[in-house]
Amino acid sequence: MKRLLSLLLMAFMLVSATAALAEESGDVVTLDVFYASSRPMNEATELTRQYMIDNLGIDFNLIQGDGGNFTQQLSLYVSGGDMPDVVMCDYSVWRDYALDGAWADLSPYLSEENCPDLMTYVGDNWSYMTMEGEVLGVPSLLDVPSSHVVFIRQDWLDNLGLETPTTLDEFTEVMRAFTTQDPDGNGEDDTYGLCGAGYSFLSFLMGAFGASSEEDYFLNDDGTITTNAISESYRNALRYLRDIYAEGLIDPEMFTCGYDQMQAKWCRGEVGIWSAWWSHGSNAYTRYDFANLQPNANVQVILPPVGEDGQSGNLYSAPFSTVIGVSYLCSEEEIAAAVKLLNFQAGGLGFRTCQYGVEGEFFEWDPETNTTTWTWGQNDSKSKSGKYETTDMEVYKMLYHEDWQAQEYELIDDSEVGKHVLVDGSNMRYEEPVREGLFCMILTDAYNDYYAELTTFFSSNMLAFIMGEQDIETDWDAYVSEYLSMGGEEVRQSQLAEYNAIFGTDYTFAE
Repeated sequence: MKRLLSLLLMAFMLVSATAALAEESGDVVTLDVFYASSRPMNEATELTRQYMIDNLGIDFNLIQGDGGNFTQQLSLYVSGGDMPDVVMCDYSVWRDYALDGAWADLSPYLSEENCPDLMTYVGDNWSYMTMEGEVLGVPSLLDVPSSHVVFIRQDWLDNLGLETPTTLDEFTEVMRAFTTQDPDGNGEDDTYGLCGAGYSFLSFLMGAFGASSEEDYFLNDDGTITTNAISESYRNALRYLRDIYAEGLIDPEMFTCGYDQMQAKWCRGEVGIWSAWWSHGSNAYTRYDFANLQPNANVQVILPPVGEDGQSGNLYSAPFSTVIGVSYLCSEEEIAAAVKLLNFQAGGLGFRTCQYGVEGEFFEWDPETNTTTWTWGQNDSKSKSGKYETTDMEVYKMLYHEDWQAQEYELIDDSEVGKHVLVDGSNMRYEEPVREGLFCMILTDAYNDYYAELTTFFSSNMLAFIMGEQDIETDWDAYVSEYLSMGGEEVRQSQLAEYNAIFGTDYTFAE
């Protein structure tokens, strides 16, 4: 793909950009913005667009891409000589285009004086956007430590006279009791101690061994780096999971069924500990009828067991997954307008306006206290004037802000129980001592070449070891050798070299 893009871009550079980028109106700069969105544009959306024209001098012409084939659509725009001015895409896509010279250098426009909100928003993450001294994009920050949390049936604990587990041994005993002691009191042997939204959510137990369920790298106090996929810590975690799986404490379908099936098991009361995405506990109430299916349930969000280093197995989220790039064909005026638009979205008023609509009609915001009053909560689900039905204005949102999610707390029309599960699930992301995956944003050429095959090999062997299909004692060395020889060694060495180059470190591998 990269070779094709390089040829296309080299040919495209021969075309004069100035003729195609003529402005239609005097002081207003029109930016063609392309990203995946299924949100419908309507009269309420138009208010936001007009606000940006009147207050920023920028006309935001959104070209809505299809999330299912966005990369192909972008490639067609490039090959057709009609590359959009501003593109929001996955980090890996942005990086490929950056290597091919597709993005404009933003560094001349980036300063505290010119775009203070944007500089504060990005903070230390400019390093990931910089190639050969040029800043080629703006990250859309997730800004959350982790997204995996642990939910537990407190009413089952109460029924069995058990305390909330904190250590690995306590978790094991609770899972055993939930599996064997009829915690729901229905007289049937129909419950499991543990299930999750997928096998990757087993990380919360693996942290007790200093491991996780991902192909990640952990920094040690002595400046060495542990390769989780081949470490003895990971092997010990697999031994533990193999044992509790063989004992029947884990619902075996979590390794073979999808999220909907496992969520349904949780909602039917077939499992006592549910390891999932932070919002999945609330989704059970709002989308899966948990309140009616389990009317007496008391769901709590709890901390997982930790290892000797005090860290859990859930991994610190990547700081971002999407990036906004500005086309290298843009004029200086258009690049300046793009930076101005992003600076607006980086601020409190800007991101609310671009997601939810204009202030006064859809919300009131107090910047001193950072509190927002939403008109639909006060006006029968309509805007302040009553002219507009409430609508999510995400069609114009490019920069994520963590506190936008807080608004969901007020939108839940289910029981207060469901609301507390959402709030507690969100808060736990900041309380849990998550483990940092050191190379999560280091996407080298070797990584791109081998990632898919390595991940499939890693995950299939993890499941085989846990389920007893492979012997973790006799087959382990062969697994490690094959993992490294099929690209694992090349990937980790390339990521180490790039990480050290970016951050000026001299780390080495522990093994």
